[in-house]
Amino acid sequence: MRKLKMSPPQQLMFLLIWTLLVLYPNPLRLVVSVVRVANPPVSAEAVEPLAQETPGDPVRMESFVLREFPYQYDWDTYGVPWYFPTAEEAVRKGTGDCKTRFVVLASLFELHDIPYTQTVSLSHFWVDYEGKPEEGIEKSEYAWLIRDDTGTRVQMPREQLRDVWEAFREAFWEHMPPGRKLLFAMGPFLSLLLGSGRWFGKQKRGKRRSEQ
Repeated sequence: MRKLKMSPPQQLMFLLIWTLLVLYPNPLRLVVSVVRVANPPVSAEAVEPLAQETPGDPVRMESFVLREFPYQYDWDTYGVPWYFPTAEEAVRKGTGDCKTRFVVLASLFELHDIPYTQTVSLSHFWVDYEGKPEEGIEKSEYAWLIRDDTGTRVQMPREQLRDVWEAFREAFWEHMPPGRKLLFAMGPFLSLLLGSGRWFGKQKRGKRRSEQ
């Protein structure tokens, strides 16, 4: 039986594909999520069932969303490390991370014709509105993308990279299911194993030539 042998570029390609499929068995979910950052799937129609329960004041409306949509990481909600849901998906799930709360609150503001700003930092999504205090991680200086009725603005974020890394580590690694962690860790090992098979094959042929 012929052994599978890989060159270093092939090893790297194998590792990238392995990692992608471990994290996203359906890679389309990642593609869709990235696209939705540029065009968030806000929908006033999707949140109409919440209209009677929702207070009209923006501050109370945000408190309602934070209370009714308890925080949960995407690994636990969607089975992937990072996913941007539609407003319909968010309402149906009833839980999620900042992206869920972002799309639900923005949709409610659309439903009630309340002016708002879509704000995105390196580690967080949130809705800004008149009178909202800037505190914690929801500061305009931390944002790299700001979008409102006048257009979209991109700026250099001033968020601390240490805080970004901690948020990424917690969401990506700490909440990854044990089985996925095992598969993720197997990627580099398998890549090296496939590469060493090629190296040993070369060494064996070279040894035979020298003996002749």
